[in-house]
Amino acid sequence: MMFEKVSPESVGVSSENVLKFIKILEDCRAHTHSLFMARGNKVFLESYYKPFDGNFLHRMYSVSKTFVAVAIGMAVTEGLVSLDDVIVDYFPEFRNENTDEYHDECTIGDMLRMKSNIGSPIFWWGKYKSRVEAYYAQKTNKVPGTIFEYDSIGSFLLGCIIEKLTGKPFLEYLKEKVLLDIGFSKESYTLKEPGGFTVGDSGVMCTTRDLALFARFIMQKGEWNGKQYIDRDFMENLAKKQSHNDQNGTFSSFNSNGYGYLTWITHNTGFSLIGMGDQLAVCDTEKDFLFVITSDNQADRSGRHVIFHEVARHFIPEIKDVPLPENAKANKKLEEYASKRELICQYGNWDIPLADKINAVKYKTENNPLGMASFSLNFEKTGGFLEIEMSGKLHRIPFDYGKNKLCSFSFGERPVLDMMGENEDGVFKCASSGAWVDENTFAIMLQVIDTYFGCLNINIAFKDSRSTMLLQKSGQYVFEGINGYIIGKSERKI
Repeated sequence: MMFEKVSPESVGVSSENVLKFIKILEDCRAHTHSLFMARGNKVFLESYYKPFDGNFLHRMYSVSKTFVAVAIGMAVTEGLVSLDDVIVDYFPEFRNENTDEYHDECTIGDMLRMKSNIGSPIFWWGKYKSRVEAYYAQKTNKVPGTIFEYDSIGSFLLGCIIEKLTGKPFLEYLKEKVLLDIGFSKESYTLKEPGGFTVGDSGVMCTTRDLALFARFIMQKGEWNGKQYIDRDFMENLAKKQSHNDQNGTFSSFNSNGYGYLTWITHNTGFSLIGMGDQLAVCDTEKDFLFVITSDNQADRSGRHVIFHEVARHFIPEIKDVPLPENAKANKKLEEYASKRELICQYGNWDIPLADKINAVKYKTENNPLGMASFSLNFEKTGGFLEIEMSGKLHRIPFDYGKNKLCSFSFGERPVLDMMGENEDGVFKCASSGAWVDENTFAIMLQVIDTYFGCLNINIAFKDSRSTMLLQKSGQYVFEGINGYIIGKSERKI
């Protein structure tokens, strides 16, 4: 079974509703990279926001955890592990003075349910030789098997166990056993960490269709084309509430319904795979509906609430159990719109009187923690560049007006391309755009679009011969430390 392209109406969905949903996301200024919608194996929407396309291997962040859970399910099916196995027994070389009776009690099943004995985030980058070492440097703060707490590195350990048992990274193990059979891309891979293991909690790199196929496999409870690859009971439990995850007692559109095996129970008739920045696969078993989105909404987490609210509260209830009358006009409008999507860019105006006055004017800065000495905005016909002198080096950020300019940029360092935990000299692949957002403020949006995602938003406001620059970065391990206000003064009167 592979996905088949159909009209929305043929599977009980209105083309007008699909287009309305897309526009709601865009009205909210979501940083969407791709969209995918299907009922069963019938796809009625597949859209990529240029420069992204169907072959782009996208970082799936914490959706990777569910891949690890399914790999554990495969290992259980093959008799390699048991959910009652104690995790630390697989890492005897990392036992230390912090290894207590609670570590000796914490099982694979506990970790799948996010009920380990560790209840605090672990800041490991640059501090430890490996993330396993970082994990066992932590002290117990809860009894395993009791309270839910999102334990990211703990789920990473489960992927390490698969690698220790099979000699293969968890994703390669899954590809060999099932994923290639269902059409998953051969080119997919996983980032590594300094200790040598692949990053099971956030490192899967695959296409949007890959994620859709994987989510569909879970919806079918480990079965594909009549073959049961993974124990059915395990797969049913994976997408069933195993933990109460709403300790605050407040409503969340995705965090109030429970947690399965490294999988979120997000609404009454379904579950979701969730990754940072809104890598999402929302699965509704009652309607046999699948929604996949890739994004970079790290700067504003409220976007996830909008997505879940619109999908679960508005879109899914409108799906009919019988085909709708075909609407060729609405379908054509949807197809044309979906085929012309582009990555969000900085909104605003391109031609403001002040531009000529401050063009190429150098602003010398006051003392600041970034070590920035000066900056200047330079305008050309179709775009321009921001030039920054920092720590004795000149950095140039190019931009286009009203669209993104593809470029390469960093302030000197970036994380190693295929590894978390180490930096190197190098640049990020970026999309950059700029605009005047009012009569004296110019804004630049610099989006990172490679194995890491993130954004640097720069707002520069001018008053007489003075200026204030505000830098705000979002994204994990992207433009670290580049935040805050900078005051600049020009040597000539504006």
